[in-house]
Order: sequence, then C-alpha cells, then structure tokens
Amino acid sequence: MGMLMYDALVLTRAAQDLAEKQSCLTLGVPTLNFADRHYHDQIRDNAAASQASEAQFDTAAGFFKHLGFAQVSALDISDYEGADIVGDLNDPDLPQKIGRRFDLVYDSGTLEHIFDASTGLRSIAKLVHPGGVVVHATPCNGFVDHGFWQVSPDLYKAFYSAAGFEIMTVALFVFGEHPHAIQTGENLYRTKGRKYISANAAEAILVFAAQKKRDVEKPHIGMQDYYAQMHEGTAADNAMRFFVPFGNPHETKAVPDTAASGMEAGFLRRRMNAFARHWR
Repeated sequence: MGMLMYDALVLTRAAQDLAEKQSCLTLGVPTLNFADRHYHDQIRDNAAASQASEAQFDTAAGFFKHLGFAQVSALDISDYEGADIVGDLNDPDLPQKIGRRFDLVYDSGTLEHIFDASTGLRSIAKLVHPGGVVVHATPCNGFVDHGFWQVSPDLYKAFYSAAGFEIMTVALFVFGEHPHAIQTGENLYRTKGRKYISANAAEAILVFAAQKKRDVEKPHIGMQDYYAQMHEGTAADNAMRFFVPFGNPHETKAVPDTAASGMEAGFLRRRMNAFARHWR
C-alpha cells in the first residue's frame, strides 16, 4: 500500500475541516510515493489545499504530523511493518477491542483485501469521532486480482451517507501517461456510459472523503441510490463539498518539468510506475 500525491492533497484539504487533530489512524503502514519537496510544490500551485509550512518528512507518520496531528497510529493484522494496533477488520468487535476513536482514519489500500468488507466499513465508521473524517484510496478499475474487491464510488457514497457522514469529495485518480483526477459525484455508468469509463478510467483509484456528523449504530443500505430513486422515489443527497483538481485529462503532449501541476513529469512517471509495480 502507499500514499499517492493525490491522496495527500485530499487529506490536506479534508484536514482543514477538522476542529480537532489529536489523533490519526492509518489502516496499515503506508509508504510515501512522493517526495516532500514535490508535495510542497504541489501545495503552492493548488488553491484547493492549505498553505502550510514546508516541513520535511519521509514517512506517512511524518506527513500527518506535518498536517498537525498530535498522535499517529497504525492498525494492521500484525506488527511486521510497525503497526502499533494489531487487529482484524473482519472482526465485528474490533472497535470495542481498540477502545478509542480518531479524528481521521485513512485507508490507503486496505479495505479491498478484507473479505468481509461490509464489516470492515462499519468498523471504520465506528472508529471515527463525530466531527472526524475518513479518507479512502481504493482500487476502482484495472486492478484485477490485486485484492478481493474493486469498488464503485456508489459503495462509499451509499454507506457513509447512511452511517451519518457528509460526503466531502469523490474522485477517481487515473493512471496513465498523464495522471489526473476526475470528479465523480454523479453515477458515471449511467451518466457517461461504460465506454466512457473504459476509455477514461481504465486504471483508477477511488479517492473518497467524508466527515462524520453523528453516530449511527446500525447503518442500513438497501440498494444503490439509482435504484432507490427508481423503486422508492427517494435518493440520498450526495453533493460534494470540494474537488481537488489534478492534472489534465485532455492532455495530448508531454508534460514539461515546469507544468502547472508543480510535479516534475519524469519524477511523476517513475513514481506512478513504481506504485503500479508495488500494487501488483
């Protein structure tokens, strides 16, 4: 698993809406797939992200400390990568066993490896304080056999809306010669079609953030919003709070080192290739 630059931008923007930054939990121990100097370059050029001090960091824990979190913990099935909380997201009693909640929970690529994904989602929701934020970066397309699951944006939108969260952002980070982000507040399959998805998001990570407004003991999710609207005449409000732009999906030529993205093209390609190899 690893933290992409786009994850970092979304985390930076989402952290602005936190009243408290006492505690952060990562699912697994993420590696960084970018250098701190490129992150700071990106922040300077991205108006959607905060203008923070340019502190140095080379770990995910260091990144979260940079964002202002006082304590950073990691949950994993074992401590072989240094996780300080050992537990199984397949276990429905995991939140009670951990016994505390967090201001931010970040999943950089864990949920797709959890067989009982619905239990994992319910546990993640319970581990977040009211007012806290959850951020997922999960394979959405083009990662066959990487994990048990590839997820659709509708999964997170439906679950977190039912679990008492307000959606902050829903985007696809698309790999390729020119990595970029696509806003996905609407159902792409029904508004754009399968051919659009195949052509424009053949290899993509879903990056999702939501903020908890209240505790919901047993979230009920019956069907996708599309079918709920069709059969029941109701649908959840999935309006997004923000979208962090990245790259240009219509780019047709090589990106120069001085591109407005603030990230050197050669470095980005090497990191994306390394990340793809790591995930596979």
